[in-house]
Amino acid sequence: MLAKHEHDLLYGQQIEQLYALAPVGIIASLVNGSILTVIQWNVISHGLLLTWFAGLFLLNGAWTLLWYQFTNASRHPQDSHRWGRRFLGGTLASGILWGTTGVVLFPESSIPHQIFLAFVVGGMIAGATAVYAPLQGAFYAYVLPAMTPLIVHFSLLEDERHMAMGGMCLLFVTMMCVTVRHNHSVTMASMTLNLELGKSNQALQREIGQREQAEVALRESREQLLSIVQSTDEGIISLNSQGKVMLWNTGAEALFGFSMEEMKGQTLECIIPERFRLAHQQGILRASRAGRKTVEGEMFELMGLRRDGSEFPLELSLGYWHKHGEIFFTGIVRDITARKEAERALKHRERELEQSQEELRALGAQLISAQEDERRRLSRELHDDMNQRLAMLSLEIDSIQRSLPESDPMQKALHHLNDQVSRLSDSVLHLAYQLHPSILDDLGLVVALQSSIKEFSQWENIAVMFQPRDVPQLLPQDIASCVYRLTQECLRNVAKHAEASQVSVEVRGVESGLQLVITDNGKGFIPESGLRGTRGLGLIGMKERIRVVQGTFEVKATQGKGTTVTAWIPLSPTS
Repeated sequence: MLAKHEHDLLYGQQIEQLYALAPVGIIASLVNGSILTVIQWNVISHGLLLTWFAGLFLLNGAWTLLWYQFTNASRHPQDSHRWGRRFLGGTLASGILWGTTGVVLFPESSIPHQIFLAFVVGGMIAGATAVYAPLQGAFYAYVLPAMTPLIVHFSLLEDERHMAMGGMCLLFVTMMCVTVRHNHSVTMASMTLNLELGKSNQALQREIGQREQAEVALRESREQLLSIVQSTDEGIISLNSQGKVMLWNTGAEALFGFSMEEMKGQTLECIIPERFRLAHQQGILRASRAGRKTVEGEMFELMGLRRDGSEFPLELSLGYWHKHGEIFFTGIVRDITARKEAERALKHRERELEQSQEELRALGAQLISAQEDERRRLSRELHDDMNQRLAMLSLEIDSIQRSLPESDPMQKALHHLNDQVSRLSDSVLHLAYQLHPSILDDLGLVVALQSSIKEFSQWENIAVMFQPRDVPQLLPQDIASCVYRLTQECLRNVAKHAEASQVSVEVRGVESGLQLVITDNGKGFIPESGLRGTRGLGLIGMKERIRVVQGTFEVKATQGKGTTVTAWIPLSPTS
């Protein structure tokens, strides 16, 4: 669950993305409006056409001004709703303006021009599924007033062809609503993931800062203790070679509760717990015999005994000096109870920090797993539901075609419409494949990679050599998905940034694991800059995926000399 300020941040990101895509909508509106005006010129009153196009031009001018104001404004999260309302108002106005085409620009006497009008408005709506995906309300504010008049107009004509066209327009709007819903879900999932990763990073930074503060506090405590050692506030005790007290300062009086008069000429047995007294006597004897070999300047932690019988930990700095052939000892003692407590607290904090880091890593793994599950679900819905509906629509169009004479003018329009449905079906299949290729689950990693690499090579016009070697037929789903997504991300980076003409993808089973090596002959880059990138997860996202399956990841890149990405994943990860 996100807190209120996090919802505001997420909404702000939605508005940022909407305005970032606004120029696309402005250009598309002006281009399609111009084309519509030219095509309808001979079937619609020139005055109506020019008036409508002038309104379109003025509206897009207002859109441009709004986009310019947003781009140059100093924005705060609390301003997002104000900019969002302005955007929704603009989309509603655009939808109404395009909706007027179904009334004032509707060519009553020309069915081809009617179909073209529906095609233009439909194209604008199809484009809106991408432009307005971050905010579904903007899509509906545009689509409903834009398409409703045209559907109503088709329906009011009450003949079979116009009723069919109205029904197809309604079905198209429904499919676009479903599409924008899926697009919105994917967009929001991506934004939420970025937000959660940002939160995790901030929490980690806070933990690191707190640990640094604790370390600084500990260093300051040690420096303070060292300073106190040099002052008379510390317990300073001097003994002769027989271990009897010669000096007992006020600091020692405060520590142990005995005065100088009480301790002078006495041994230290009264301030040492009984269980340590024999060891103390033996230590004094050894130090007296050792002379200069004694451990001077070292710190000893002992237990002290106060006058009231309570024990406490103390630290002893031992020194020696000679006089008339006799050795004397000087010890500086300090109560280290507070330091011991601080050390215990620090160790406890370190354990908490380690636990927090483990929880953050577990959260990253859960987020990646949830993303893959959602991709798989969306892919299945698009493939099994939406594509079947499109197939049924294609069959219905074929049925209508067969029921009409070959000479009927509707044959051409229906054939064109059938082609559009086929292309839409191909697009849906492609989208489903991009979300999660079913062949990865059905036919395995090698076949899925072959298909993906072939499509990439054809689409980007980049030669890719795929070399699978000793790849197990059956792989755990998380490992297969990791290798597939890693390959996708690397190839996507090659297409976007590398300017490469050749790529090599090698997957082979080695040392009870699976190794992936991707090499390109592009311009290369500095790996550290990839880790600091702000667009997408980049190398950080790849490393996180590899870490989830307990693998290793390495990038070797030199500017102007290409890039090599190497990953190794154990097939039997440790728990």
